[in-house]
Amino acid sequence: MDDVTLSGDLHTVEKDIITVTESFSETGLQLNTKKCEIIMKDFTQIENLATFKDFVRVDKTEMTLLGAPIIKGKAQDIQLKTDDLSRALDRLQHLHTHDALVILKNSLAIPKLLYLLRTSECCDNPLLSQFDATLRTGLTKILNVDLNEDQ
Repeated sequence: MDDVTLSGDLHTVEKDIITVTESFSETGLQLNTKKCEIIMKDFTQIENLATFKDFVRVDKTEMTLLGAPIIKGKAQDIQLKTDDLSRALDRLQHLHTHDALVILKNSLAIPKLLYLLRTSECCDNPLLSQFDATLRTGLTKILNVDLNEDQ
């Protein structure tokens, strides 16, 4: 067993963690508390609870599951992906066209963005049009082909 998710009110989750910890000799399960996350809006409730002292604290707005944002917000940082893409496109212009296109398609911002688009609700994000414009401009320079929307 590698990953476990516990959910519920704070008291119930704390009891479940204590149960898992105390049943180590019977189950062989051991928590690596430095890798455990507690996701909440307000962490003041756990300040005095020793059970959660080593847990990584994740704000509810930054919650992800397997890298996919659960809630619209900070975790869907399309601006960061646009900035990364822009920087990469500037550098890719110095390579041969085919090499640049293969690298762009398979290893830079595109696979991460596609995963984000497939796994989270971000269709109405205004930054997507900025990302499209950045990608179109970069591909125009790399491929030496006009990719304007007018055509």
